[in-house]
Amino acid sequence: MAIARDSASIFRDRRLLILIALFLAAGEIVDAFFISFPAGAAVFAALLIVGVLWTRRGGIGGPILIAVLCVFEIANAPSWPRDTVGDWVSMTGFAIVALAGLLVAIGVILATRKARRPAL
Repeated sequence: MAIARDSASIFRDRRLLILIALFLAAGEIVDAFFISFPAGAAVFAALLIVGVLWTRRGGIGGPILIAVLCVFEIANAPSWPRDTVGDWVSMTGFAIVALAGLLVAIGVILATRKARRPAL
């Protein structure tokens, strides 16, 4: 039996948010081997993983942490060095994934707040 889902429900899906955060964390771990400040990338990846674990546990704190990290990623995207076509493709791709993560995190946060609101 098929389960009917509205089209906006994908933006409230915690599993999608976790998947995006794990993808960004994996990218940061790989990136740590190629940048001048690898400790920053490692800490960023660790914070993303903390956000994933916190999101899996429930509540609103994990999605907020992931949203803040996605905002940081998007805000710093213009300053990333892009020397080759591969740099352009990977950096633009990660910025787009971070934007998608921010949108899904906002949806999860709003859905969680709506579910917590007491019925009158």
